[in-house]
Amino acid sequence: MLRRKMLRDIRANLAQFFSIFLLAAVAMWCFTGFQADVIGGRKAMAAFDNKSNFSDGWIYGSSFDKKQAEKAAAIDGIKDVQLRTEVLGKADEKYNTAEIWCYFQEDNIVTKPYSVKGEEYDPGDENGIWLFDAFADIWGLKIGDKFTVHVMGQNIEKEIKGLIMSPEHVFCCASTDTDTDFHNIGFAYLSQKTLPEELRINNEMIFTCEGKALSYEKRIDLALEGEYSFIADRKSIDGCNRLLDELNQHDGFSYIFSFVFVAIALLVITTTMKRMVAQQRTQIGTLNALGMKNRKIILHYLSYSFILSVLGCAAGILLGIYTFGRIMVDMFSQFYRVPGWSGGFNYKSIVVAAVIVLFCVGASYLSCKQILRIHPSEALRPAAAKTAKPCIFEKLPFWDRLGFTARYSLRDISRSKMRAFMGVFGTCMGMIVMVLGLGAFDTLGFVRGWYFDDMQNYQSQVLFSDSVTIGDAEDLADEYSGELIGMGLISIAAEDHPVSDDIISCKLTVTEGKGLFCISDSELNVVPLKKGTVALTMKQAAKLGLKQGDKVYWKTADGDKWIESEIGLISRHPSITGITILRDDYEKAGFEFKPQMLVSGKDCAAASGRDYVSAVHDMDDLKASFDKTMEVMDFLVYFMVFFASLLIIVVLYNSGNLSFNEREKEFATLKVMGFGSPRVRRLISVQNLWLSLLGIICGLPFGQKLLQEMMDSNGDSIDWPCRVKPLTYLLAAAFVMIVSVLVGFMFSKRIKRIDMVGVLKGME
Repeated sequence: MLRRKMLRDIRANLAQFFSIFLLAAVAMWCFTGFQADVIGGRKAMAAFDNKSNFSDGWIYGSSFDKKQAEKAAAIDGIKDVQLRTEVLGKADEKYNTAEIWCYFQEDNIVTKPYSVKGEEYDPGDENGIWLFDAFADIWGLKIGDKFTVHVMGQNIEKEIKGLIMSPEHVFCCASTDTDTDFHNIGFAYLSQKTLPEELRINNEMIFTCEGKALSYEKRIDLALEGEYSFIADRKSIDGCNRLLDELNQHDGFSYIFSFVFVAIALLVITTTMKRMVAQQRTQIGTLNALGMKNRKIILHYLSYSFILSVLGCAAGILLGIYTFGRIMVDMFSQFYRVPGWSGGFNYKSIVVAAVIVLFCVGASYLSCKQILRIHPSEALRPAAAKTAKPCIFEKLPFWDRLGFTARYSLRDISRSKMRAFMGVFGTCMGMIVMVLGLGAFDTLGFVRGWYFDDMQNYQSQVLFSDSVTIGDAEDLADEYSGELIGMGLISIAAEDHPVSDDIISCKLTVTEGKGLFCISDSELNVVPLKKGTVALTMKQAAKLGLKQGDKVYWKTADGDKWIESEIGLISRHPSITGITILRDDYEKAGFEFKPQMLVSGKDCAAASGRDYVSAVHDMDDLKASFDKTMEVMDFLVYFMVFFASLLIIVVLYNSGNLSFNEREKEFATLKVMGFGSPRVRRLISVQNLWLSLLGIICGLPFGQKLLQEMMDSNGDSIDWPCRVKPLTYLLAAAFVMIVSVLVGFMFSKRIKRIDMVGVLKGME
């Protein structure tokens, strides 16, 4: 009997109950979809690290020998130690003069390259080169092809013996790019025997250990007698750390989006069940009078929320794994190279589903318990009419000047606070998510303009080969009125002789200060760098607790001393983090300036024929590359706009539907009094518009702030200032208002079909 009653009730309140199912499904869809990406990614990373014996620590220095490696290996807790030579080389011009990180090794013990195709890496093979598979694929390189890398003044041409991946380069980005473009970046493993004897200098010692790598610093320092530059752990390696930041961001998204939809579902359940139980007061009393226990009746009403939320969660889990989760993995695996990355699933989704069901059932119980506790003899009688009381809005000084529609709507809002709150909260959340989605487009356009139009005050970019001399570079700069730029890897700290926990690995940019390669301050204004000072990027300054006027200490990758510099500017850059210094100051510090590129306001295409020029890019090429790598943003924008739209439609329709059901007798009375259907519909539309407008106003301040939080969650290597145009706010608000108006028209037929006689008879 109760089962049939439940089916009849669900059919009679299909819109509200379907909304509960839909919101539970979407909540789990978002959670499971994001978690499928996160769980699968972390699992694949762990397997990748284990199979390659990924290093826990990196010791950098100018030169290490086998005796030093043996001393480090003898430290209790350190397991495997390996020497290698790491240098940045370049490919031929026909491969866009791509940056190629080269690793020359005698052993293959730690951070072993993962073989995708071809032979396993053999450090004793002098004739082979093992190349990054994504770089090879995008350029059409195959096993057996010849490939030349220009490194340390050598042109090393070898046969491609294998295509590989490395956990050290899960993420790759060229120094001239803002994001991944495999046309411009790659890495290669070779035998150290391919280098001339005088160039076989081990500048790195990598090791695995028990516990944290940095906890061994004092013992390593003692063993090596201080003959090293610094020690780094995995947190300092952007190639692996970047994916972890991305997965952590997706992990946070899974909870945030789920919370929004569950919160709306609870509001829908609360208002729906409270109204339905109140309407069935007499039925409940009859069931009690017939001997049915309160416990059974309570379970009957709880079963509505239980069944619908369970079905919704089950549907959401399946959709999350096989649709959204799979799309996320396929999309991000194009940028992060991890073997075996597929969608994952674990107990978390079951726990979250159980929590959602528990909350839904709990909300249903809280909505029903007051009426279910009424004595059967009292429940058999209709509920006493509520005493009409003046609403709070009647105290407004202009109340008497308001029209009938306004006063009627304000009184209804005062009587149905929970329904009104649901409308405001739902549209507020929808507005925030809509601004997040549309604002991402604005931010992308703003960063593009900031980076290419403000900071890059040039038209051509000339990349030099390793064979370039300072004389050749300066002659070319004079010919094209250009500016020479040098780049390198450094470590920075807030104090002299810091410990590793206080060291940040980043980049050093050396400019000539001619105003072509520009620097922007923390307010994004392009400003010149004062002589005798350096510019430090904002996120790194915040991490070190430094400000303008403080001292910062930095050391090159092969340097043996810390350089003290005054911070003349806190700067911002979308993708380059670290220090910018003028060439004169760099050379005064005792360093030799080695330019990597020339930037010029002229067309430098003719320079591509020079022996020491690797490639020439114009601004259109750079912008096209940036736009291609940002295509992933489109999916996230569409995702947020879709769910924001769904949220707004569900909330406003439910608010209007509940309003109609609760006021059906009032509408019938108004129609008897001569109100036409359009005017009655206007009562619902006006109230929805008011609630929507209030929700829009509440959501306005949070959209850009949350968007900035979302961008900042990508880690310290990305600094994207978020901007949302006023037009975007207007478009988001207009969408909410249009949906609100359309929802009002959805009730036109129901208002016309009101049985005035039947409804009024029911009031007797």
